[in-house]
Amino acid sequence: MFFAGEFSHAIRKQPLLTEAGLIDNFRVPHPGAAPYEPSEAELRTARAALAAVPPPGDLLFARVDLALDGAREPVVMELELIEPNLFLRINPQGLKHFVEAVTAAGRDATA
Repeated sequence: MFFAGEFSHAIRKQPLLTEAGLIDNFRVPHPGAAPYEPSEAELRTARAALAAVPPPGDLLFARVDLALDGAREPVVMELELIEPNLFLRINPQGLKHFVEAVTAAGRDATA
């Protein structure tokens, strides 16, 4: 998760679709979600994805969903910019970072 262009926190979760062809409307939406410390390669990939969004500094929040490819390198699965789950309950620092970003954006808007 990124707030005002700065990395805040990360989570890791288990695969959602585990059985081919099985539709489970009652599945847990984010199985095994837990705090995670991203690697430098993961952060670099996430920042590159955000840099592709013009202009990246104006985003209040963003979630970059990554997966590992066959060579175990991080690749972007999804860039959540509209209404992402920011997993603020999983990482208490995330809530603090989000409040700081919103507060700063409010100050900038009134200046």
